[in-house]
Amino acid sequence: MQRYYDTLLEEQRGQYTVILDKTWEDLHPKDCFDDSVTDIQDICEKIDRGSLDWFMLRCRVFYEGVELASDYIGGFLYEDSREILKDGVAEDIIEDTIRQAREAAVEMKRKFQELAV
Repeated sequence: MQRYYDTLLEEQRGQYTVILDKTWEDLHPKDCFDDSVTDIQDICEKIDRGSLDWFMLRCRVFYEGVELASDYIGGFLYEDSREILKDGVAEDIIEDTIRQAREAAVEMKRKFQELAV
């Protein structure tokens, strides 16, 4: 099955290009919560009607068109998925993925130096 992503953010962060997008969540909310915690039936109905968005995020970091790092996290529930850009959650994921990209770049540099010898 092919997975489709909707881009929520694409921007330059220093020398990196950051793309944050979303796709459907694989886990059904019924598998994550029970009725003792919240009205899961109501939430599921709102997701099915499209008044709530239940999704996973993917963050990718590129340098010169080469993907250096990516991260996925799921289980987000918002009325509008773009709200995630305003509450700090997206920023945390972006910062973590940029950190992974920097680490990958350092490792790639080391490996390329070994090749040059």
